[in-house]
Amino acid sequence: MIIYLPDPQDIINTMEFRETIQIPLPSGGFVNAQPLDFQQARVIGIVSTDPMDYMDEKYQPGALISR
Repeated sequence: MIIYLPDPQDIINTMEFRETIQIPLPSGGFVNAQPLDFQQARVIGIVSTDPMDYMDEKYQPGALISR
């Protein structure tokens, strides 16, 4: 069986980046996000030392979160 996965760098290069914001997390890390409007942002990535932040589905790349 062969599984083809997109190269992460290709995905990043095709995304149109606007300004990014950093939303702090209670654990001390933060979420990098693109603001969409006054109340919503799209998650680009997460930076945290707490493994549970990475397991939280609402912080997965591409997810919409409220600010």
